[in-house]
Amino acid sequence: MNTLLGYTNIMPLLAPVDIASNITATGYVAMKGVNRVGFLVNFGVFTPNATTDFEVMTLEAATAEGGTETAIGYNYRLSGAVTANTWGAITAVGATGAYIDGVTGDGVSYWIEVDPDTLAASDYRYLRVKLTDNTNSTVCLVAVNAFLDQVYRQTTYVSATASASA
Repeated sequence: MNTLLGYTNIMPLLAPVDIASNITATGYVAMKGVNRVGFLVNFGVFTPNATTDFEVMTLEAATAEGGTETAIGYNYRLSGAVTANTWGAITAVGATGAYIDGVTGDGVSYWIEVDPDTLAASDYRYLRVKLTDNTNSTVCLVAVNAFLDQVYRQTTYVSATASASA
């Protein structure tokens, strides 16, 4: 058990906010001193304007601070609805990301992980989650947290906040 968060570095990246009709990117997570990272993306109320409206959830990486972002593939698991203690199967998506509609995205969580070998192969040192509304949702409440598996576990961590792009 992680008593009082003593061994896992949990980093809030996006406070619960309405991102309807916007492109919203979280801050970057610096991978220095990190073995693995997972992102928990929590969707609250999601009300699309039409049945064809959706959010596109991509994972972007960069090799250097101030560098150019590249969308990369990742794996995710989708939770059950609020109060359901279930998780779906691991699903792989390419660089185009996952498409979340008003039915599957309302009141659920997505757990995102990327293979560390994929990051190392391209020398990616910075990661962030990007959410893009394809049309104009009425409401889309989202929060994002990063869970970092640090190389050297401790109770107070060096900041993993980074700014990879302008």
